[in-house]
Amino acid sequence: MSTMKLPIVLGVLAAATTPVWFWPEHRPVDAPPPAAAQVFGKQVQAEQIASLRVAAFDDAAAGAKILEVKRTDGLWTIPSHFGYPADGNTRVTKAAESLLALSKGRPVTGDAAQHETLGVLDPLDAANLGKKGGHGKRVTLTDAAGAVAVDLIVGKSVEGASGLCYVREIGSNDVFTAKLDAWDLSTKFIDYVEPDPFKFKREDVRALAIADYSVDEGKGQVNTRSTTTIARPGGDKDWACDKAPEGKKVNKTTVDALLSELTYVRLAGVRPFERQWLTQRGFYVTEQGLYGNEGSLSVTTKDGLRYWLFFGEMAMDDDEDKAADRPKPAAPATGAEAKDAGKTGKNRYLAVFVQYDDKADEDKAAAPATAAESKDKKKVGGKERALKTQARFQKFFYVITDETFKKLRPAIDTLFEAKPAEPMAGTTGKTNVQWLEENGKRDGVKSTPSGLQYEVLASGPADGKTPTDADSVEVKYKGSLVDGTEFDATKGDATATFGVTGVIKGWTEALKLMRPGDKWKLFIPSALGYGEAGSPPKIGANQILVFEVEMVKVLAK
Repeated sequence: MSTMKLPIVLGVLAAATTPVWFWPEHRPVDAPPPAAAQVFGKQVQAEQIASLRVAAFDDAAAGAKILEVKRTDGLWTIPSHFGYPADGNTRVTKAAESLLALSKGRPVTGDAAQHETLGVLDPLDAANLGKKGGHGKRVTLTDAAGAVAVDLIVGKSVEGASGLCYVREIGSNDVFTAKLDAWDLSTKFIDYVEPDPFKFKREDVRALAIADYSVDEGKGQVNTRSTTTIARPGGDKDWACDKAPEGKKVNKTTVDALLSELTYVRLAGVRPFERQWLTQRGFYVTEQGLYGNEGSLSVTTKDGLRYWLFFGEMAMDDDEDKAADRPKPAAPATGAEAKDAGKTGKNRYLAVFVQYDDKADEDKAAAPATAAESKDKKKVGGKERALKTQARFQKFFYVITDETFKKLRPAIDTLFEAKPAEPMAGTTGKTNVQWLEENGKRDGVKSTPSGLQYEVLASGPADGKTPTDADSVEVKYKGSLVDGTEFDATKGDATATFGVTGVIKGWTEALKLMRPGDKWKLFIPSALGYGEAGSPPKIGANQILVFEVEMVKVLAK
């Protein structure tokens, strides 16, 4: 069962535009356009901005919803979400730059009676609470001293004019058109945070372990169903599982979806991490370790870091989730189907912890040879990396969507798919594996670790030069399938010239072992030949290739 040991857990816990349409009753008669473009607000630099606030009217709540992002000591955070880091270098900075450069377009009206129609009512003005459909989004930029640089109401889009909106400044009744460069004013937390909290590359993942269990809170029992571990030796290698059901292999589509979600998780929210809130959010510390009541996922990367993702209760909404003794979401009706139906579209709590496993650290084996080199590298140790990474996660419970939860902890039966039928070795009646196994046992046939087999038919001078990847070679050859069907060959005394790396893998490997005058018979597995694609029309999918190759000359680069 995948758990984190108790001592470890306790340690971790200690713009100028011309509109194409105006409202007829608002068309200015004696108001020519400004001689030069004028911007809204004050002309300050984006780096002086210390706060961005967006307010939008929420009809359901009959009030304004506000999202504010602040910069303190160079770091952008979201105060309403417990100071969680914002994606300040992209989203916030671009927003500030866009708003500070926002140019006034054509004047539309100065009549306050038309504000509701144009959608430029202030959502923060209590006098507008009873009105519907006329609220705009109020966006405010302030500097470090609290001085307002920009304070605007962005209203409806101008009909028939792409990218144009009605805009007015707070304190003024005048409405203008303005182009917002397609920047979307949002009050959603998810739109201001980095979409990659784990910060590792999918090709660096070496192992995934999915623990499928649930916790019976009433009985205090952990109900274990299974723990499935899949692994691969490199980012370009196939996934394997020693517990794969008979006749099945790891389903690459399911694993790819899991990895894609891991490397681009879109958080729905965060909560402050408090130990006393563990149980209420579906996390349990026992003598055996830490559990999430809906299982866990561990992810091991090539640098030896192991990320533990524990899945907890369905999450309450932001406004409801304020205390450790909050009520739990209402339980759905009885039965498995009702339970699953109740989870549809729900958010879920996620807790993340990080450990270091030196046995899984591929970089450790490649340490610098000397102390001087080590100092120059300034390589951070594995334990230190784990602690620094853990420091990012231990501050928060994360809230993820149900869709993300299902991708990160897929049903075990979706992890596997039926193996394709074993390819046959031509018309021999044997599979490729059987044919190669038998052929490799013949006298004179040698095999390499890659699976290439060869038989020496003649040998050239022992002091002859073997080619390198940079060389080309002049050869005579004949290629056929295992049933003797010839598909290619040089004729008579004619030769062919190839770059050593410009041929199939099996040829490249063999050529670098041969010397001028050598004549070998090669037996090339499909993986070192043309693989599943084959080379139509003469070479089908997954075919073993047989070549007689005579090395005539090595041609230097």
